[in-house]
Amino acid sequence: MKKIPQTTIYAKQTGVSITPCERRSEGRATEGRIALRFFRLASGSSSLRFIVEPAEAFALHGKIYKVFQEGGQESLSHSFEGSDGEVKTRLTVECWERNGKNGYAFALQRGEEQVNVPVPADRFLHAAEFLRHLSLQQAWTEDLETSAG
Repeated sequence: MKKIPQTTIYAKQTGVSITPCERRSEGRATEGRIALRFFRLASGSSSLRFIVEPAEAFALHGKIYKVFQEGGQESLSHSFEGSDGEVKTRLTVECWERNGKNGYAFALQRGEEQVNVPVPADRFLHAAEFLRHLSLQQAWTEDLETSAG
């Protein structure tokens, strides 16, 4: 049985799962990546994936710590060509305060869709450390010369 590093944070109606993944492209070496999968707990709802390179995962780790220490929000944006044209996705980590309560959140926005995952401070910091860990673990590229042989 293969064990895969993963952390999942659940909120009341949403969640985010962080796992290692791979980027496979025709004619190119397979490379390590990190997937953040945002989902709603309602039945039948789809999830949104945000794939980052190892260096981006490390940068996201730093953004989480900055938000934890200074408040505010930090974002990371990606664009890609989809079947209907350019698709823009923004991942935001933030410190929020409402009605005398405060906390932290991960939010993913893609077009009209948005998934917000509020998290307590300890889970926020754990996610940061997990991203830092995966940024080193997933910093690899398949060696095409030895794998083709």
